[in-house]
Amino acid sequence: MIRAHRTQVDLHSYHPRVTPTYRVHVLPWLRPLGGRVLIANWLAITIGHDIWCWRPLDVAELAHELCHVRQWERYGVSFIGAYALASMVALSSRRHWYRDNAFEIAAQQAASVEIGRDAG
Repeated sequence: MIRAHRTQVDLHSYHPRVTPTYRVHVLPWLRPLGGRVLIANWLAITIGHDIWCWRPLDVAELAHELCHVRQWERYGVSFIGAYALASMVALSSRRHWYRDNAFEIAAQQAASVEIGRDAG
């Protein structure tokens, strides 16, 4: 299933730009493949304006991935190197390469805003 649309989630409160155009590709067969190639408990990966996932995303998960869409918009293909560098910086500080990656922290903050809205 492939859906192309703009989100109904109001992301403007933590990012001044207009919500980016994006496509969500839900392909259940990606789950075992991503577990071998990416990380064991992965859910989604964003490449440019395309969000690839093995199940539909909830609002917070979508906010997380839309943050990555914005990061791709800002850095372009250089995002790959910038993300890798952020992982190396985290590792060199004896922190986790994924959880403590600056790009992932920003995306988690975006998701947290949505979680807070659901609770409020």
